[in-house]
Amino acid sequence: MEPGSVENLCVVYRSHDFLVVNKHWDVRIDSKAWRETLTLQKQLRHRFPELADPDTYYGFRFCHQLDFSTSGALCVALNKAAAGSAYRCFKDRRVTKAYLALVVRTQNQVSQSWWSWNTGCMQVTQSPKCCC
Repeated sequence: MEPGSVENLCVVYRSHDFLVVNKHWDVRIDSKAWRETLTLQKQLRHRFPELADPDTYYGFRFCHQLDFSTSGALCVALNKAAAGSAYRCFKDRRVTKAYLALVVRTQNQVSQSWWSWNTGCMQVTQSPKCCC
């Protein structure tokens, strides 16, 4: 996967109330510091300047956080009501999170199985094309 840039923002889902993007690894979500060269906030402002809300501190209502080094789906509420709804879902633990670890192997490890993790279960797959 190529390093993150202002242009390569992947939109996973968009509705009137929410925007879900695939946050790139090693990209901060937001920052007021001038020295931060790339943030999801800057990517969103570049791609969707019309969605920026001047009434919010960062210009966007991020529904949750992902660590700097973590990539994955990140939900952005596009209005105050949607942000409140998302907040209640997270607060009441009605949101399910799933983590997937992708393992890279060398030619010397060909005989080993591919492992994948999902919430509560672990499976072995023999195909390097798919992790379930």
